[in-house]
Amino acid sequence: MEIIELTEELIESAEQRSAGQPYPLFVKNLKAIGVDNYEVKVKNHKRTYTSVNGDKLIIAGDLPEFECAETFELEEVKAAIKRNQDGLTDYPTFLREIGAAGIHTYVADLTGMKVIYQGPNSEYEYEEMIPEV
Repeated sequence: MEIIELTEELIESAEQRSAGQPYPLFVKNLKAIGVDNYEVKVKNHKRTYTSVNGDKLIIAGDLPEFECAETFELEEVKAAIKRNQDGLTDYPTFLREIGAAGIHTYVADLTGMKVIYQGPNSEYEYEEMIPEV
């Protein structure tokens, strides 16, 4: 696979191609441009993308900042994810809901095809597989 340098424009292009589509299609578009994983800071949407060759691209947060809860509530995390998957919430609402349930960061592992939702410390996390498309 050709190694492509990650740029903010390239990520935005993948986001635009995936707009209104299920999340696994966004993952497929990111993998096609050489993204191995990405991390999202829930409180402000700051994203760090890592390419398959280890290069990193940091995109500043673009949503109003809020405080994430310090109490990890697994069932609320699962419910917020399900609402978003079912199209009942937009992405900013999804971030606020998982933040209120104690998620501070999530990592999308595109090689392992899973999302790891991380709470206020390493003992609190929840993993969900990303379906292949």
